Amino acid sequence: MNSVSYENETNARIELEHIQLELWNGRTRHFRHFVDQYYCYKHGYVKGTGTPDWEKIVWKDGSVSREARRLNDRKLVVKEHVVPLLVISKMLTALSQKATLDEIAKVLDENVRFATITKEEDSLLRRSGLTSKMPKGFYISDDELWGDLLARYKSVGIVMVTPNCALKPTAGDY
Repeated sequence: MNSVSYENETNARIELEHIQLELWNGRTRHFRHFVDQYYCYKHGYVKGTGTPDWEKIVWKDGSVSREARRLNDRKLVVKEHVVPLLVISKMLTALSQKATLDEIAKVLDENVRFATITKEEDSLLRRSGLTSKMPKGFYISDDELWGDLLARYKSVGIVMVTPNCALKPTAGDY
């Protein structure tokens, strides 16, 4: 293991510990920072300065809508969590205040992905009430959207050109 990957691994663990402390104390207000940092360290999206490399996630490795890819202009698009952070927060708090680092990592590794969509598509999600929640079908085992991390986009007709995100939920219905 090289020193950069060791440092990223160490920093990812520190972010998990921050999340664990927040859970133990019944707090969630800082989850966005810790979750995002964990993701970047875990997956190596870190610049030489140690800061997140969002541009790599936005255009290269995250899911990108067909319309956002067509625009290819950072000022006209939005980077967002594929599964809204509120949903992830509920998954984490459902684990209990005694959650282990491995349990926290499992929830994050299975549910944290980023997407790039246009501002208009973001508005469509907002109008559909899906800014901070998943569609009902995500939680219903015999629904075509069950466990599909891209369910919000599919339910409103947003086409993702890099849909690498279909996973099943593991932390129960939220």
